[in-house]
Parts: sequence; C-alpha cells; structure tokens
Amino acid sequence: MASARQVPQVTVTAVEGSGARELEFEEVEALNGGAPLRRKLSNSSVSSTGSSVGLEESEDDVLSDNETKSKGIVTLEHVGDGGEQVKPWWMLKTVVHWQVVASHRKRLSWVQLAGHKGSFKAGEGGTILKKYAENEKLCFESLSGDVLEQFVPAYRGTVERDGELFLQMSDLLTSFDGPNVMDCKMGVRTYLEEELVRARDKPKLRRDLYNKMLEVDSEAPTAEEHKQQAVTKLRYMQWRETISTTSTLGFRIEGIKKADGTCRTDFKKTHSKEEVTQVFKDFVSGNGKIINSYIRRLEDIKQTLTASDFFMRHEVIGSSMLFIHDHTERAEVWLIDFGKTTALPEGQTLDHDKPWHEGNREDGYLWGLDNLLLTLRSLPVQCSY
Repeated sequence: MASARQVPQVTVTAVEGSGARELEFEEVEALNGGAPLRRKLSNSSVSSTGSSVGLEESEDDVLSDNETKSKGIVTLEHVGDGGEQVKPWWMLKTVVHWQVVASHRKRLSWVQLAGHKGSFKAGEGGTILKKYAENEKLCFESLSGDVLEQFVPAYRGTVERDGELFLQMSDLLTSFDGPNVMDCKMGVRTYLEEELVRARDKPKLRRDLYNKMLEVDSEAPTAEEHKQQAVTKLRYMQWRETISTTSTLGFRIEGIKKADGTCRTDFKKTHSKEEVTQVFKDFVSGNGKIINSYIRRLEDIKQTLTASDFFMRHEVIGSSMLFIHDHTERAEVWLIDFGKTTALPEGQTLDHDKPWHEGNREDGYLWGLDNLLLTLRSLPVQCSY
C-alpha cells in the first residue's frame, strides 16, 4: 500500500534582508503535487490577541522587542502522519504576511506584533490559542460581565494542545478582508513596579541587554558600560522607556502590518509627536471615514473605561490597543494583551491619568488614550465619504 502523502507545513519566522513577494497557496500546492497545505502559527508571526505572556515571564519582557524583525522566511516542512516534523522541505524568503492567499481568498488570519517566541498557535473556528498565563486568565475571568468586555477578544476558556495549556480567544481579524493593523502599547511604562524592585534588589550585569541597547543606539551605553559590555536590567528598563513616546505621550507604536504585505516594527526611536503623527497619517492614508471611525471607537472606549470596575481596580501594564481597518473602510480598535495587568490590593483604585511615581502604581493609560485621540484628530483628511 502506498504511504500517505506528507503535506508541507507553513511556518513564518522573522529575518532581515528578505525580498518582498506574496506566496500564493496555488504555487506551493503545485510544488507539492496539488496536495492541500496545513498551517502552523509561527513563533514570530503577528497575533491579533497580543504579545505578553504573564508574570512568570514578564520580567524578561524587555527581550521580546523585535528591534529589527520586519521581514521573514516562509518555511515549508514535511509533516508525518502523526504530525511530527520529518525534515525541512523548501524555504522562500518573503515579507512577513498576515495572510497567504489561497483559492476562494481563504486567509490565515493570525497576527502577532512584537510577540514572545512560542506563545501562539492557530485555533479552530475563528480563534487564537495563546500560551497559558494565570494572570491573563484571571483578567479575562474578571472582565466577564464588566462593561469593558465588549472591547476585548471574546474569551473561550482554556484548551490543551500538544501537552501545553493555552487560553482560547477570538481572532479579531477573521471578519476583515486584507486588514491593516497597528499595535500601540499603552501607558507611561511597560514594566511592573515589582519588576523594578527586583531589578534594583538583585543587580546583575547583562550582556544580552547591552547588545539590545547597542542595536537601537550604539551611543546609549556609558563609557563604563562599554568597558563592561553589559548593563543592569534596571538601567535597560528605564532607558528603554525614554527613547520612545511611552514616557512623553503615554503610548508607543509597536508595529504596523499593512494589507500590501509591508511590515514595520522599527519604531523603537520614534520619539516626537510629529513622527508619531506621520506614522498614523501613513497608516490610514488620509481616509476620512477610517479616521472618524477610529476616533468614535476610542471615544466609546474611553467612556467605557471610566465606568469599568475592572479598569478602576487594575494596574494595566504592557497592554495594547489594536487598530484594524481594511479596504471596505471598516475600522475597529480592541484592547488586547493582559499578561501584566494586575489586580490592586483590596480597596485600592487608580485614576490612570495621574503622573507615575514609584509606589502609586499609576499607569498613565487614560493619558495615553487622550494623546491617541489628539493624534487622530490632527490628521489631515485627503479623502472622505
């Protein structure tokens, strides 16, 4: 009896210097004798549900920034009958794509900007599987029944896959046709106060963080740090927030993926209000309907946040707003990524718009939202409806 055909598996990973071309399913299937393809969610693909993983891993979150990963490799691998990888089959360098076009325009609509390696898998029935984190699970459970629930991915509980536990949630991109997506990290800091305390109490020179600093700015380390070829985590965390708009606007742009296949995550030194405005201008292409839809959505989110018991009683750190629109001029904004969002002690609340100083746990979320609204309202409208 002839053995069953081994089907190539599609994996997308990030790499520099690759060319730009959209991979058609028909091309790959032709190379595989017409056999259908099975998909696998890449470790560095872009996910519509965010990037952090939880308090267990959050102290190393500073290492998850994709400083230079704007392009990628599509790897096709043989998969045996039991799902095991047999051997690499074919490799094509291309811009990282959120969708691989197949017959009937079926999309692989999973996205993850600036994500953790191995954190996501493709789900079934319009869902995403995100690596289990107790803290994020508690947030989704607390959001159930809260007024803010309408603006976060629908939570479907936990599932086990390949021996690992995952959070299952809705894929926010399934209803879009060729989406353009922007990830904005909210707040005046992306580290928890307890991370700051741990980094201060246990200072350790880190060569990996020194190298990360060099990738962004070769002049950032001091003469002593250059001599040591290492920096402490405390030094890196505080420096990292000063080079972007996190500390000056209360949000920063993490990454953008457009429908034409272009992907940008090189916003680490986007520091001025003018630079941020230009990025938003390019993202919406001056479309008045899209701009106004985003503004209305953010206004609704702000009103809901101020009425949310969940928001009032949580320190929201490392969370993002995901902006999505497509050629139909449909536009949405969603709150994602609650891996570092932490419940406050009983009886304590936050305003989310007051200056942060160590000990008050303020995160500046609402201040950042106000600046997002100001940015969108300042955009010139080149085409309207």
